[in-house]
Amino acid sequence: KRDGTLALTAGALCREARSAQIFLLKGGYEAFSASYPELCSKQSTPMGLSLPLSTSVPDSAESGCSSCSTPLYDQGGPVEILPFLYLGSAYHASRKDMLDALGITALINVSANCPNHFEGHYQYKSIPVEDNHKADISSWFNEAIDFIDSIKNAGGRVFVHCQAGISRSATICLAYLMRTNRVKLDEAFEFVKQRRSIISPNFSFMG
Repeated sequence: KRDGTLALTAGALCREARSAQIFLLKGGYEAFSASYPELCSKQSTPMGLSLPLSTSVPDSAESGCSSCSTPLYDQGGPVEILPFLYLGSAYHASRKDMLDALGITALINVSANCPNHFEGHYQYKSIPVEDNHKADISSWFNEAIDFIDSIKNAGGRVFVHCQAGISRSATICLAYLMRTNRVKLDEAFEFVKQRRSIISPNFSFMG
């Protein structure tokens, strides 16, 4: 059976690092670490990027941006989708220290209510859509993809967020992967979900 995530990752690496040789590690990381433990190290989360976890997501998670306090349902910080593309929440977007630590140079704000906190420091693209079945988020795909590509081509990094980093911003990332990596929705969804497990795009966005 074809491994969609592996194929997507390999394809992205081939496009982004054309001059480099790419090898597939037989047996995966577990086999390698068992044979060469001295060459492996445990990944740690940088200080200041750890957020509390929760098993539930409140119904109002994607409704607005009345506060950008640490959301209990969020993960430990923004996640890297591709070397130039990151996904997270409005709380992350309000933390300049997090953004700077990741080398973010531009943000896509996929909400109608969340503020752009640092307009003097980063380039912003606003996509003012609500998280409901009436929202036409697909009409923004071309602009979002063009914006991400322009930042990527300039050597920058884009952080995509909505309120909770669960539905609207995840949908933009899915659209980007499907368009630029020529993968199916289920492959793109699995790829993103492995990096940010709480994503749950509005059903109407997936049509």
